[in-house]
Amino acid sequence: MSNSNYVNSLNYNFLSAASPPTREERIGACHAFCGSCRQLIDGLQSGCAQLQNRKFSQSGGCQLTLAVGIVSSFTNVVMIIHSPLGCCSGFVGSGGLRKTMRASKGKTDDEFVWLHTNLDEMDVVQGGIGKLRKAILYAEKEYHPEAIVIANGCVPGIIGDDIDSLVTELTERISAKLVPVHCEGFKSRFVASGYDSAYHGVLRYLVEPAKRYERAIPAEERDALEQVKISRTVNIFNVGSNSNGDEVELSRLLSALGLIPRVLPLHASLEDLAHIGEAALNVSICATHDDYLLGHLKERFGTDYLIDTLPIGIRNTNRWLRLIAARFHLEEEAEKLIQFENEELLEALAPFRKVLEGKSIFVGGGETRILTTAEFFASLGMNLVGVKAHNVDRFVENMLEDMDNQELAVDVAAGQPAEELNILKRMKPDLYIGHVNANGWVTKLGIPNLPLFGQQLNYMGYSGAFELARKAVKILKNTNFVKNISANVKLPLSETWYEKDPKENIKELEVY
Repeated sequence: MSNSNYVNSLNYNFLSAASPPTREERIGACHAFCGSCRQLIDGLQSGCAQLQNRKFSQSGGCQLTLAVGIVSSFTNVVMIIHSPLGCCSGFVGSGGLRKTMRASKGKTDDEFVWLHTNLDEMDVVQGGIGKLRKAILYAEKEYHPEAIVIANGCVPGIIGDDIDSLVTELTERISAKLVPVHCEGFKSRFVASGYDSAYHGVLRYLVEPAKRYERAIPAEERDALEQVKISRTVNIFNVGSNSNGDEVELSRLLSALGLIPRVLPLHASLEDLAHIGEAALNVSICATHDDYLLGHLKERFGTDYLIDTLPIGIRNTNRWLRLIAARFHLEEEAEKLIQFENEELLEALAPFRKVLEGKSIFVGGGETRILTTAEFFASLGMNLVGVKAHNVDRFVENMLEDMDNQELAVDVAAGQPAEELNILKRMKPDLYIGHVNANGWVTKLGIPNLPLFGQQLNYMGYSGAFELARKAVKILKNTNFVKNISANVKLPLSETWYEKDPKENIKELEVY
């Protein structure tokens, strides 16, 4: 890759506004494409790919869901969803997932409390601020949280409910911190804008430097030790698709270099967030998830950050370690660690390689994750026939250029299962690895599949590479389940749809 390891030249000074800019404005990402890897690169460089659209579009993801997934993970926080009740339909299982994740990390089992304002037709006419005010005061009186996070849905965004003025009005009346999060889905085609919305609220209202007090008795030695600790601390920014096993593995590798890893912000306490600036380096696991947050932390605390690859597979884990080690002048130590880990892992992978070699594979999901996952399985001798990314932006341009097969089929689509199923039925890969929401559709095609991530599974680092290969071999050993599902459960798509070229669904840029 030719890009700089540290993206320090970008201007992230957006916090004076109530909400962040959309990703169309800030990044210029591509959300609709179907063609070859080479064609996508050319389109990104010319700017044409960013302006493409679809003739027919199915439902995609919701920004509110992604934003709530971040801020609701914090300790002792109450969520208020300001919207009609239907916007909360996907949150029923969130409490159980949150509890499971916190237990796996050894954190306290506090309840996930979320309220909703249940806006109706009358509120659309008269406004919903009155209901929101009642909900905030109720949350303060009933639960006494450290923070109350208000997620603003599409309806209040359209009718103009001024939630920021309400926050200003109530700030002096209650003890909890009030955090407005503007995640109205209609503002952007990119569902990942929900991450920016969540972190915009966090940066404005929760990330404040920890308070320091003058000591009655000087403690120069202790202060010096604290500065040494900070100079070795690396913040690893986790995402919702990380498992505890992933975090333990990445922490293990950095600890082996003599560094002090700290994983956050998901499932952190407000006290943890207060100390977020006390680190020598911030490391992103997923650029799509973190770049807005890390850029602002650089401006506020001066902390350098690394946004590069995702540590999945051997080559990308090696690269991830080398980039971090170079920041601390630990290149020699890193090479010794990499050599040891690679020798052990390659020996362990040898039996799996025999099973996987020559099999075809298709990978779908988040842009960085699918490209690193695809690279790993290709290194085991599998034939990569295509990838499907939710969106594509500047953070993976160099990864696309590094692809061995520039004629590789690439589809860019958030959601759009019909389009992906059309492609998969034509290619008939031996194995599909994809986002958890896609596996049910793919199973009905009779294609064996493996989820791209799982909160109870290990995917990252060297142990994650072993687990990925092991699970793929296990799935391919017995494919009767998907065959039986395919024979008895049909997809709701007509044969005429499958006969259409999926490229025809993409509307090219029209120049006048």
